Amino acid sequence: MKDEKTNDICYGRNPVLTLLDVAPDRCHKILISESINKRLADEIYDKARRLSVPVSRVKQQALDRITDGASHQGVLAYTVKGKLGDLSQLLDKIFQAKDNALVIIADKIKDPHNLGAIIRSAEVFGALGVIFPKRNSAYPNSTVHKTSAGASLRIMTIAVSNLAKSIKELQEKGVWVVGLDHRAHRFIWDEPSLGGKLALVVGSEEAGISPIVAKTCDDIRSIPMLGKTGSLNASVAASIGMYEWLRCCNKGKSQKSR
Repeated sequence: MKDEKTNDICYGRNPVLTLLDVAPDRCHKILISESINKRLADEIYDKARRLSVPVSRVKQQALDRITDGASHQGVLAYTVKGKLGDLSQLLDKIFQAKDNALVIIADKIKDPHNLGAIIRSAEVFGALGVIFPKRNSAYPNSTVHKTSAGASLRIMTIAVSNLAKSIKELQEKGVWVVGLDHRAHRFIWDEPSLGGKLALVVGSEEAGISPIVAKTCDDIRSIPMLGKTGSLNASVAASIGMYEWLRCCNKGKSQKSR
């Protein structure tokens, strides 16, 4: 039986190692499979021992059962749910940023795999945080931790009651808010470019960006598509938008250095 102190799990090699590196206070206990390779087992034992986190060896089937057959890679941690970030903290980070700052707004992304993939890309491209609504959205959980390869434990994640209101607060801090919609006539590379302080909004595959959120955005852009599928996966679209932001930021730097 899971200890009442714990109310979440984190599984997979990278997510568990990241948990021990960046949020060890959230880790209550670690289970590793008897069949796990010795190098990984030793690495986990060494980290856990230094942090006084108990480790138990269990049969592979036990981890299969706990994770519902997910790809746990032979390691699982029982965790205390971490406190989500606060919008005011994110606004402070944006204020402290000199020229460029990226924020991702996930509008009703209900699939935790998609949210995890978005968070993974956000951390890779240097975003300061990921904002999502408290209702009708996936939350950072074991699936998100695994899909994001542990990035959800390193980047600020913020749940808000009203996305439109939060967007207005970002705009008041000088953040340009751009939504991604495949129906938009303007492309992501059109002027003005996506560099600087930017909040990129991505909606769900089913409904896209909600009308009230789209109305609050400063601009709506699309990603050109030549095929007949009609739309991109939300996490893929978000990644392309993030890359365009990073490209524009670096382009500006290269021009200044000439």
